[in-house]
Amino acid sequence: MNKHNQKQDHQANSESPETAVPTPVEIVDESKGMDTALAEVEDLRQRLIRWQADYENLRRRSAREMLESRTLAIGDFARDMLEVLDHFESALSVDPGKTDTASVLQGMKITYDELKKILVKRGIESFDPQGQPFDPNVQEAISQQVDAQVPPMTVLQTLQRGYRMGERILRPAKVKVSAQSS
Repeated sequence: MNKHNQKQDHQANSESPETAVPTPVEIVDESKGMDTALAEVEDLRQRLIRWQADYENLRRRSAREMLESRTLAIGDFARDMLEVLDHFESALSVDPGKTDTASVLQGMKITYDELKKILVKRGIESFDPQGQPFDPNVQEAISQQVDAQVPPMTVLQTLQRGYRMGERILRPAKVKVSAQSS
């Protein structure tokens, strides 16, 4: 083979990869790679579908458990309150002509103590801010009164106790606050 023929063969074999015609082995290798990639994509798609289903099931189960938990908590509180209701029913069934005031007051005290015990058991406590500086986060000022003996914006009187459960205010205390004299 002369140099010219070798040069043409060399040029034919060294064509750019984009214009080169793939060999049957290269076609089979690309086909295997494509099949592998498609299988991987399908596997990932199936996993995503399962994860979405698992997430949806978890979300539903959590919502159901929260509802059940609330229902149980309300049921427990209501069961405790039935004792108080029983005390009221007993008091209302008494013949007023055969009962003295002291007995009625004693029954009310028993009922009050029972109710307070239930609230404390549930973490609910009352607070009386009398004598403390006014705090609008836990108190509601109903009225003001000038009092030279205490600093302005001091709670002079608690008109209605406040209630909290832990740090959460269930009801602010209604108070009378000292005002600065004009």
